Amino acid sequence: MRYTKLMSALLAALALSGNAMADADADALKAKQVALQAEQPGLFARDIAQKLGVSEAKLLAADIGRGATLLRSDVATYKALFNRMHELGRIKAITRNENGVIERTAVALPPKLDEQGRVKPGSGFVGTEIDLRFKMDSWGYAFAVVAPRAGGRTSRSLQFFDKNGEAIHKVYLNDEKGVPAFDKLVAEYKAAEQKPDWTVSVAKPPKPLTDMNIKELRSAWYEMTDVHEFQRLINDFGISRERAFELIGTDAAYKITGKSVETLLETASKREQPIMVFVSNSGMVQIYSGLIEKTEAKNGWFNVLDPDFDLHLRQSGVDHGWVVRRPAKSGTITSVEFYDTKGEQVVNFFSRRDQGKEETKVWRDIVGSLTRLP
Repeated sequence: MRYTKLMSALLAALALSGNAMADADADALKAKQVALQAEQPGLFARDIAQKLGVSEAKLLAADIGRGATLLRSDVATYKALFNRMHELGRIKAITRNENGVIERTAVALPPKLDEQGRVKPGSGFVGTEIDLRFKMDSWGYAFAVVAPRAGGRTSRSLQFFDKNGEAIHKVYLNDEKGVPAFDKLVAEYKAAEQKPDWTVSVAKPPKPLTDMNIKELRSAWYEMTDVHEFQRLINDFGISRERAFELIGTDAAYKITGKSVETLLETASKREQPIMVFVSNSGMVQIYSGLIEKTEAKNGWFNVLDPDFDLHLRQSGVDHGWVVRRPAKSGTITSVEFYDTKGEQVVNFFSRRDQGKEETKVWRDIVGSLTRLP
C-alpha cells in the first residue's frame, strides 16, 4: 500500500513537473513573439511563426489560457462548427497559402441537404457569397481566439490548422452581434484537455511516369467532359498539376510570366469581365465569383481591395503561370494558374460563366494578351 502511494505521488509530481515545463516553454515562446512584434510591427501570424521556427498552431497554443481556447479536433466537430457558422451573423472568411490570401465578408447561410446528405448549392458554403470546398482529412487543430486590437476593440475568431500546424482557414466576427453565439459555440466545442497533441503528417512522393503513362495521360485529358474531372485525373496518375501541364502539350497548356497575374486582374477590372478566383492550401479551397474593381500594388503585395472582397498576392512569390485549356461539354474551359518557385499554387482563375455556357470572348482576349514564356 505504501509503495502504491509513493508511486502515485511520484507520478503526480512528474505530471506537475511536465506541466510546469510546458508552461515555461509557452511563456518563453510568447516572450519571443512579443519581442519580435515590437521589433517588426505589422507581421502576420504566419510570418512570426516562420521567423521563430515553429508552426502557426504552436505559436497560437502559447496563448491557451490567455485568449486562445483549444477546441475539439475531429471531423465531426469541424463540420458542426461550419454548419452553425450562420449563427455568428456577418463574418470574414480567410483562406491563405504562402503567397496568396483571399478574404470574403458576408453572412453565412444555413446548410440545406439533398437526399444523399450533401449540401445543396446556394446554401451553407456551396455557391454562396462565402464559397468553400473542404478537405478535412488533413485538418488537425482548431482554436477559438479572443485578442485585443487597436482602439480598444476585441477580435474574435475561429481558426483551423492542418496536422502540421499550418493555417487552413480563419473566420472572424465582423461585429458584436455575434458574440453571444460565438461564446456558446466555444463552450460547446471546447476540448476537455487544453493541451494539443502535436502530430506530423508526411507527404507521399510523386510516382514516376513512363512513356506509356504519358500516352494514357494525354488520352485521358482529351476524354474529359467536365473541368472537375482534372483533379481525379492527376490523382489517378499520382502527379502534380504542373507536371500534368508539362506533359500534356502546348496546345492544351503553356507557361506565362508571373507578372501576368497583375495584367490579368487589371484588365479584368477595366473590361468588367466577371472572374472566378480560387485560393487553396492543404485543407481548403476558397472561391470568389464576380467582378473586381480596385487593384493596387503596395508594400510588395498586389491587391484587389473591393467592398467585402480582398485578394492579396505576394509579388515576389508569384514566379510563373500556366494557361490551361480543358475540354468540356460546353466547349473549351480556359483557366490561368500561378505558382511559386517550389511549384505550389498561389492562385487560380476562371471566367465567371453560367452553367453550360461558353466562356466569353473578352476572357479569351484577356488570356491571349498574357506574356508567354519560351
